[in-house]
Amino acid sequence: MEDIQTFIEKVRNDIEEEKSDDEIFQSFQPFFGKDPQTDAKVSEQLATLPHMKIARLLHRMLEMSDEKKVRKAIKRSLYRLKNKGVAVEAVPFDKEKSILRPLKAETKEGFGSGIDFLGQRFLLLVIPHVGRGLVVKQGVASDTEGMVDFSEDEMTRKGFRSFFKEIQEKNPFPFVEMEPSYVGFLFTKAYQLTLEKGRTPPQDYLRSKSEIEGIKKEYERSLIYSYLQRNEMIGDDRILGRGGDLLKADIFRSWRIEEDLIKPYADEVWEAEESKLVLNQTQKEARFQGIYQKATSELFSGERRFLYQRRLEEMAYVLLKLGRGEEAKISLSVAIDLERPLNVIQPNPFLLQLVIKSIFTLLAEAYEKKSKEPSLIVKP
Repeated sequence: MEDIQTFIEKVRNDIEEEKSDDEIFQSFQPFFGKDPQTDAKVSEQLATLPHMKIARLLHRMLEMSDEKKVRKAIKRSLYRLKNKGVAVEAVPFDKEKSILRPLKAETKEGFGSGIDFLGQRFLLLVIPHVGRGLVVKQGVASDTEGMVDFSEDEMTRKGFRSFFKEIQEKNPFPFVEMEPSYVGFLFTKAYQLTLEKGRTPPQDYLRSKSEIEGIKKEYERSLIYSYLQRNEMIGDDRILGRGGDLLKADIFRSWRIEEDLIKPYADEVWEAEESKLVLNQTQKEARFQGIYQKATSELFSGERRFLYQRRLEEMAYVLLKLGRGEEAKISLSVAIDLERPLNVIQPNPFLLQLVIKSIFTLLAEAYEKKSKEPSLIVKP
């Protein structure tokens, strides 16, 4: 978790700025529950801020935590706040659990990976069945083609841990937890897109379809908006201006525009570089910039712009769950900017850098391939 004192100061500032309980809680929620010792220390430090919002925050923390040590620390802090004159709701009494109790069904789990440059991601839905172990539904979903692959397996909890570790090691993107209802929603969207494309869905999915549809909920917007406030991102040019830096991050490293789309612009850059016209470096750079801007405008003027908007929203959620909050804000800021028509004079910084990267990646690959071709010139 972030430095405790830094976090306490952030909460203090949020209260001074009159942020709502939900806004304070949402900024805190992704970091809570990872380390009981840190959670207990945070709970104790919060008692130094005598305010009703702190009392309500502590109550929500109490609802989230099952750790005995953490719950004691929260209750102590609530008691201290009460002694400082803060109105505190009654704390529920912790009853000892009965030794003899019926088996409870474990909660469902959902996981998702990041998205690759083709718009594909790996999704997992884990459904426990009392006395039978787990049913694990796994699939690869594409935002352009629909359901690429899908299968269902029964596993023990131990078997699932081994399986999950294996796919994490093999997959180039990290996995993060997701609401099972959201994973079901993503699976359903991929299935519907498969039908729209006139393709046949995997048979395993058809057998799982009714169960998945029973788990899913309808989401009007990406899950990231449950954690980051859209209004805070709008108009923040500082965050948006860092959009191009996202491509340096490990989970965006593979992103590039498909070869058949970017090749005509790469050819133009190559021709400009090899032109017999006498151009100085400044003139060449201006010509290159013109090609980059034209490519950005032509490639992302229609539906593709909204496709990338959705991809960046989903990647913002992955970054946030990985504890990379600043990068998550940048990704979401870029996504929100893509709601507007492209500005030719000030193109979206992420898309512009994606175009440049894609062009020079293709040119570098072409140069490397050409350099490996055998020469027809016979050396004396």
